[in-house]
Amino acid sequence: MPQDIDRFEDEADSAVRTFPKGTVIFREGQASDVAYVVKKGRVSIYRVVGNKRVRLGERGPGEMFGEMGVVTAEPRASTAEAVEYVEALACDKRLIQTMLLKSPRPVQLLAGYLAERVQALAAQVTDRPSGDPFLAVCRIVHLAWQAAGRGDKAELDYAEVSRTIKDIILLSQIEIDAIFERLKKLHLVSVTEVKGHFPRTNLLGKTKPGPSFIKDRRLRLPDPEKFLAVAKNLSRDDANAKAVGVDLEFCDLADFSREAGGTPEVILKKIGYGEIPEKLFFFHKSAAREFIESMGQEYFKQARRPRLTAADLESVDDIVAVDAATLEEILSTMGFHKVAVLAAMAGEAARDKIYKTLSKKIAGIVREEAAAMAALDEGEAAAVEQELLDRIKAAKGLAS
Repeated sequence: MPQDIDRFEDEADSAVRTFPKGTVIFREGQASDVAYVVKKGRVSIYRVVGNKRVRLGERGPGEMFGEMGVVTAEPRASTAEAVEYVEALACDKRLIQTMLLKSPRPVQLLAGYLAERVQALAAQVTDRPSGDPFLAVCRIVHLAWQAAGRGDKAELDYAEVSRTIKDIILLSQIEIDAIFERLKKLHLVSVTEVKGHFPRTNLLGKTKPGPSFIKDRRLRLPDPEKFLAVAKNLSRDDANAKAVGVDLEFCDLADFSREAGGTPEVILKKIGYGEIPEKLFFFHKSAAREFIESMGQEYFKQARRPRLTAADLESVDDIVAVDAATLEEILSTMGFHKVAVLAAMAGEAARDKIYKTLSKKIAGIVREEAAAMAALDEGEAAAVEQELLDRIKAAKGLAS
């Protein structure tokens, strides 16, 4: 352990505090009443500028953070978040002032000067390394096009270009899509969508194309020689090109699924089943309006569930797609305990359907037993779940 930490521990009875990964230790704008010295783990320091997160750095073992606000008596100028499990020594204002008073006068003056300099520099922090995101994106696209070759069949992968832009400029996918949409309308780029289909197997065992999805997007520059020149003129003449803004840390479905450790398909299912709070999801207004106009309002007045196949039955949560009569028949033969196990392990939508399928008296018994299960036995739960799925498939005549 660094000697500096031992020195702080000797100065006062400062408490060691622990912060799980992802914990916000303090937020920008809060009162500065304590500083921290990291004993274990790492802490990310960032500011929120223009509704975007701007990373200022990290603090590791032996390093202090939060001290500037304590020294200047100003509100927190940044936010600190634990990027992994953190143990930190809390140093209150009294301790910091005592340490400064014990220092030579030149050191005290230097500390004050450095605090003022840090405040001045923090005020200059911007949310983008580029003052013009529109032109910056155009430059990156032009360079990528040159690297890809100049033949008639040359094209770029939309997702790959987007990742490159994210690595260079602090832009979200929503902002990137908005810029490309603008370039499309001006005929400066063309975007070709490559569609795929989810295969569906009907009750006769025949496979047919199911719902379509966008498998890939390909990007081309119709006139690469004039592309950058036109982009520069647009950037200079159109002030709106510099005002593409979104709220803090929006992410698309792919980013959400990666963060959650799942797949977009599973996340979509959970959204449909009502297992993920609706407050987490937002629509890009202009893109949403265009989609509504393209599909027509009648399209959104009714949702049709796809035909159930054996492949759709993967977990107890999938029973939301099973008709009530079939589910009632199967649950009635499984016994109270097994049904309680299913209710305890099911998501909210599937659990509600189980209770609605049962009579009020039986639902009450099952609900009480499920609530009393402190911890499910994984082996038993898996066996009961598989039994349910097998019974449903057999009742529907679906091949496993």
